[in-house]
Amino acid sequence: MASEQQAAEAYAFRQLVKHLQMRKDVQNIDLMILSGFCRNCLSKWYHAGLHIFNPAVSYEEACEHVYGMPYAEWKKTHQAKASEEQLRRFEETKELHAKHEKLISKPALLSDVCCTPVAQTPLMQTQHLPLLKQPMREGRPEYLQPRRSIAHCALVVGFCLQDQRVGLTVGILTVSDRAAAGIYSDLSGPEVRQALEAFSTGLGAASWDLTISRSCTVADDSAQICAVLREWSDSSMTAAACNLVLTTGGTGLSPRDVTPEATLAVVDRVVPGIPELLLREAVKVEPLAALSRAAAGVRGRTLIVNLPGRPAAVKQNLSVLLPLLGFALLELQD
Repeated sequence: MASEQQAAEAYAFRQLVKHLQMRKDVQNIDLMILSGFCRNCLSKWYHAGLHIFNPAVSYEEACEHVYGMPYAEWKKTHQAKASEEQLRRFEETKELHAKHEKLISKPALLSDVCCTPVAQTPLMQTQHLPLLKQPMREGRPEYLQPRRSIAHCALVVGFCLQDQRVGLTVGILTVSDRAAAGIYSDLSGPEVRQALEAFSTGLGAASWDLTISRSCTVADDSAQICAVLREWSDSSMTAAACNLVLTTGGTGLSPRDVTPEATLAVVDRVVPGIPELLLREAVKVEPLAALSRAAAGVRGRTLIVNLPGRPAAVKQNLSVLLPLLGFALLELQD
């Protein structure tokens, strides 16, 4: 329910921005008088939310996102000179205007008709991102610590993707001698499917179009793994290629664990940052995750990522990976 609510809030934000971009005739000062916030306030809130994850994003960029053009251009083209009556009403309603506290980094732009200077813009407060806690830890606010919840990462990714939708055509490959032989049921492949479907209808609903087109189980055999990865990554007369292949299993130290080698044998380019990130987060939960040799790479326009074999480890890895996939696959489309 929380994820659905956050997806709905992201959608409402985009619709508000779209409506304000359409109503260029409505002046910021009138918005401040009637509602206590304006486009500049919205830009500050948006900038504050982005700042949690990427302090390099400037206030000018946030303004351009909200205004649909550089702020200076909007001001020159659409902002009318305030009348004496508007200025009087603005002063009368000032106590009801939105308040903004100071950001950690110094912003570069001041707004003219708004509640407070951008130099006093806040980091996103708890009431706007309810899962974010702000107590001090090791002398620094919690929001400056490196760990972020999956919900917040996905929410910011959803804002940044805007109305861009990305199609995910996914193949799920389980690599296990015993599952392939029918000695036990495959639990990891269904865990991958469940996590993808849950994300696509929750936090990813605003940007994902998910199709799980293929799934199978093969033994811990390099030739079999390579054959499936090539087939699913390369278009044919009968089937379109997957743009995402997730493997599960065969990433450990056993002599039969050959999934990383098979993956590296078929990819054109390695993407080392993905397994590095997944490993860094996984060892916080399970120290034995350090024994993983998982790999990731790109074959053609297909991203291939190795996941562990245990369902719990699959779930943990995907909680880190899923918010990145929209951006990754959009880049592969270019």
